[in-house]
Amino acid sequence: MKCEEIEKIMDFAYGYLILKSYFFLLKTELRNEEYPNKEYLKKWREFLDEVDYNVLLNEAFMKIKNAVNGSSLDIYDNLDKASYFALIHPNHPSITLGFIKDADLWDVWLHNQPFDIIRDAVADNLSLADGDKVIDFGCGSVSPVYYGSIVGPNGIYTGIDYSKPLLDIAEARVKEQKLDWVRLRHARVDSKLLFKRTYDYVVCTSILEYIENTRAVLRNAAEALNYDGVMIVFSKLFKDLEPEKYGLMKLYYSLIPSFNDFPSVSEILKALDSMGIDYGYKQLSKHFLRIEFKGR
Repeated sequence: MKCEEIEKIMDFAYGYLILKSYFFLLKTELRNEEYPNKEYLKKWREFLDEVDYNVLLNEAFMKIKNAVNGSSLDIYDNLDKASYFALIHPNHPSITLGFIKDADLWDVWLHNQPFDIIRDAVADNLSLADGDKVIDFGCGSVSPVYYGSIVGPNGIYTGIDYSKPLLDIAEARVKEQKLDWVRLRHARVDSKLLFKRTYDYVVCTSILEYIENTRAVLRNAAEALNYDGVMIVFSKLFKDLEPEKYGLMKLYYSLIPSFNDFPSVSEILKALDSMGIDYGYKQLSKHFLRIEFKGR
């Protein structure tokens, strides 16, 4: 049920972005007007050459038929606002989307939908309980307390994130709630990581789109599990499952400084195959992939 709720939210958000983009085009007239940021302008014009807005708008109205919690749209409002400033300069100071510079804003968004439901869906699917050992790739500021509260006091939770400001927020909350079994680690999850213990589960939510080397992340996950355990991956978009969303979503998410590209399920499976790992997988929904490692 949680996965279905997330699909509803993500579909609504995509329809919402279509409408936002339509008004953005009306206001900026960027088909004909020139702007300082030539690269961003070019991206939009290339996108416009490939789409029919009559079709897109019909799709938008289909997607927003069923209302969702308004907090799930906060990040998309910020992406829309940033698109105007991006036409002026790619690093305009009013673009508040960075995981380091704007950690306080991300902390607010991470508390709200869809992220809270994503965490619930992960915990439900993995049947997390006291005593489990979980490592979280791209943990942010909210997940350490959430998952740590579930697996403790007899389990272990380790959260890894490259944003020190987000980790600082998380660490303050962990200390306040005396979650002694929670560990936080400042690192990139696509760098070479060493693990002092073996985990039962790897959580990888909304992180692969900010990573250049997916294979390195999968290798780290396999080693954290000692090649025997479960990894659950969430992405706001798997580009091979919903290719119709890819162009517009990539345009907007490119405004987030760390964004690289949306992952595809086929690329993930291809990387696993190339590593010679015995695994099985299940597509839980359009946004969730469960991978079970079964040994080398």
